[in-house]
Amino acid sequence: MKKTALKKYYLMVLLLALIVSCKDKTSSTTSTETETSSDATSGNDLDVNTSSFSEDDNSLICLWPKVGLRDIAGRKGAKYLETIYFGETVKFLGERETASDNKDYLKIELSDGQVGWVYEYLFSENGKLAVLKNPLAIYKRPDVMEFMGNKFTRGNIVVVLNEDKGEWKKVVGLKKDTEGWVNKTSDFIYDDLDIKLAILYNRAINEETSAKQQQKLKLIVDNPAFQQSGLIDIVQNALYDDEEGYEEDYEDDFSELDASISSDQLYITTEVLNVRSSPDSEADNVVFQLEKGNVCNIIEKGLYETLRGNSSNWYKIDYNGNEGWVFGYFTSKN
Repeated sequence: MKKTALKKYYLMVLLLALIVSCKDKTSSTTSTETETSSDATSGNDLDVNTSSFSEDDNSLICLWPKVGLRDIAGRKGAKYLETIYFGETVKFLGERETASDNKDYLKIELSDGQVGWVYEYLFSENGKLAVLKNPLAIYKRPDVMEFMGNKFTRGNIVVVLNEDKGEWKKVVGLKKDTEGWVNKTSDFIYDDLDIKLAILYNRAINEETSAKQQQKLKLIVDNPAFQQSGLIDIVQNALYDDEEGYEEDYEDDFSELDASISSDQLYITTEVLNVRSSPDSEADNVVFQLEKGNVCNIIEKGLYETLRGNSSNWYKIDYNGNEGWVFGYFTSKN
């Protein structure tokens, strides 16, 4: 009996030891799996956040209605990647290069992580976007005696530069057409909703046709979110303005250029025009971009087509050795 009882005792001790050992292994495995899972999650979060810009980033703000992002510095031989719009903020990656056109280009990163090169002059460095709630006089220097004779108007978007003298702030506007000092900084609006409305408004009024202007202005007015903005009346007034004045101004811009080009040339009448490898606007075939006023040699006249209500021929063109197709509606061949 004693041997049997002793054997049972040893068996129970062995069984308990095995149970404790299994628990320790399970706990260790669970702990390891949790750490691995935590590390993986942390890594994924890091990947997601790599394209966001912190206050320490060297940011640039686009000052032109549309700017092409390209894979290399310069335009010759460069591949178009993406369009950057007025008011968009990008991150400067610290690389600057002078291209064959003797212009300086910057390597930048978009908010989605895409990297490429842009023409430096079209951007403002280290500033902050604001929209004006009242007209503001512009001064050449921070001195009331240095009035420049012009003003920013209500609803204008400006970049407030990191330069100040007391109440004075240095600012720059769209296309750098207006740049100087203002001394009523209480008229700056930094509200995100108002800035977004002002950016969309500026994009709309810079469209190449009155019909497109009206379409985009109506989208802003019909958006219930923008009904809360104190600047919605600017868009409403523009929507119902007489369209004739715009068309007259548009034609006057190129009256002299018309006389200077030959019949086998055309010039670009919109701010930025995609040049495609084939006469097809729906395909992903953009090879480079042209800007308003660029003069191109016509290689071939293509088919007549109607796109989104606009009718014209396609033209195969040559611009500084680069070839491609453009839709004639956005050129002097309209």
